[in-house]
Amino acid sequence: MNGQCLILLFSRSYGKKRLHPVSSRRARGKRLGVRGGRRRSGFLLLEVVLAVFILAVAMVALIDSLGRCVAAARSVQCYSTSEILLANKCFEFSVERSDDILDQDGQFTDYPGYSWSRRLESTDTEGLWKQTVTVYWYERGQVASDSVVEYKYLPDKTR
Repeated sequence: MNGQCLILLFSRSYGKKRLHPVSSRRARGKRLGVRGGRRRSGFLLLEVVLAVFILAVAMVALIDSLGRCVAAARSVQCYSTSEILLANKCFEFSVERSDDILDQDGQFTDYPGYSWSRRLESTDTEGLWKQTVTVYWYERGQVASDSVVEYKYLPDKTR
């Protein structure tokens, strides 16, 4: 029985078991539940639509997370730049003279889009002044800022 197998069939008319030789291809088709002994090829339209939908949802999530990563990196870059600019401005104001202006504002020429302000306020203690240096910039359409507050002893300074 080359290339054939035996299938056990029940005959209703005789009530006896009979063996019938069947080709292996047909037997395989019956075991797999495929009609006519042929395998179906390809995917159903529903399976393809579902796969495309899952892929589209994954791509939207990936693009959204990539946009958030770029925005976070830009924000970190702006804050890093503001820290450097604050350190430079605080160093400029480290030597205070009695005739210096109390409140000042300006732009950074090397860094367009960044501006600064300096506020010098007297405290309850004589000769002690509170200096606030702030750097401003625009981030996502809103003004962002970073500040440094220092206390200085300036006995000759007057309001």
